[in-house]
Amino acid sequence: MTLCFAAFIKILKFCSKPKVYNKTLCGAVAKTIDEYYGNILEADDGTVSHLLSCDYNLSPENIVEPAKLISLAKVSKGMMKYVLPLLDADKLPLGVLALRSIALSCVTEPDAEIGKMSRAALASAACFDPSDFLANIFLYTVISVENKDGKATIDLIDKAFVEGFEAERESIRLEADSIIEPVELDRTLKDSGFDAVFRKVQSDDDLDLKNKSGLNLYYLDISDSAFDYMALNEYLFDSVGMYVYSRTQMKEFEDKKKVRSMGAKALRLMKSNGKPDEKGTGNELGEMLLFTFLEEGLHAPKLLSKVEISTAASQFSSKSDCVHLLKRKINGEISYQLVFGTSRISGKITKAIDSAFEIIAAIKNRRVRERQMVDSTLFNHTYDADTTERLRQILVPSKTRPAAPDMAFGVFIGYSIDVEAEDNDAFRAECMQKMEADIKAAIPYIEKKVSDLKLGMHSYYFYFLPFNNAEVDKKQIMDELLLGGVD
Repeated sequence: MTLCFAAFIKILKFCSKPKVYNKTLCGAVAKTIDEYYGNILEADDGTVSHLLSCDYNLSPENIVEPAKLISLAKVSKGMMKYVLPLLDADKLPLGVLALRSIALSCVTEPDAEIGKMSRAALASAACFDPSDFLANIFLYTVISVENKDGKATIDLIDKAFVEGFEAERESIRLEADSIIEPVELDRTLKDSGFDAVFRKVQSDDDLDLKNKSGLNLYYLDISDSAFDYMALNEYLFDSVGMYVYSRTQMKEFEDKKKVRSMGAKALRLMKSNGKPDEKGTGNELGEMLLFTFLEEGLHAPKLLSKVEISTAASQFSSKSDCVHLLKRKINGEISYQLVFGTSRISGKITKAIDSAFEIIAAIKNRRVRERQMVDSTLFNHTYDADTTERLRQILVPSKTRPAAPDMAFGVFIGYSIDVEAEDNDAFRAECMQKMEADIKAAIPYIEKKVSDLKLGMHSYYFYFLPFNNAEVDKKQIMDELLLGGVD
């Protein structure tokens, strides 16, 4: 059998919910690459009929050529958004088995790619992320095969063929790759009011890197044709204690019933460390916002903030702005990452990215020293005995956990947005367009930096936030925050 586009759709149709038509499936799949063209297919019975009988090839202009440039992450997101809601969850394992069987029969070289996964990986996998799997199979049918090539075998794919995999159902699991809240360590900022201050821009664009990564764009409230920092200032003031102190220290404030004074004392400590916006002290806005986004955006609990690194771990001269713990479930297996942070706020987005990667490369080159800093500080200073033991089981290789957590990077990028509209509604509209354009331009720039620096073995979690005037605003915001401290 030939794994062509028609075969892909035909198998999905056998796994679909009632009253899901071929043109609906074709349109939904096409939308993962081109939403406009997908809408056209949904209304074009004639073209869909010719595609499914292998009389036509897919549109080179709308599907084939764009597929050669698109990231797997974007197609996977599209599968989750447009295609999976049309499928019957009980039948889907049969469809996965059927598609895998045809793919393995069509591709024989172990290192050959099916979409963006190797044949060997597909053959050995027992757990599949449905979105990623369907994205890989679809990209293979678009890029590696002409739909007309399936003409001779398309009639062999019928309901009996798909249902014939029932006996193998238990041999695989379908489970989305996901980030999990670690029971070993609570987030310090849980339920902090984050969503009321930071508004996320929903986007299908993502980083196309070897390891699972993420790219996120947020913005603040807009008022009078400018970003309004009032809510941000209040948020920073309310959360500064969680940023500065370890969990053990916070527990001491609670036990002594002095939680109300924790923020003021945290500000006093920051002021004693250095001036507002002074590099390496923990007093930079980017350092605080990175802590915020990794905890609330990524759901990766803090291990060490920059303040803790610059005080309790000062002897290590760490290049990191923070360290967080991320728990993931990938291919059915639990894994952990130590997320080392770096933050940069600059007028130009590319300058901020360049500066961030200079630090990322430095952290990578100091990998052993950075891990020593984490282990020494956490195991000797930061946690109670039970928590310390739980973290030791995660961080230190043993018989039950033969490998230490992977190194990943969390990156906060603040930059000045270039929008001049004075009309409030026009400013909001142009601002959204400009933010999305900025991030689209940043993606290939980041991917090239990762490639040029040979850092593709890591995951990256980027968080972007635009400012009115980044260089000026970052200092003014920290000036205002530290003025709230106690002298």
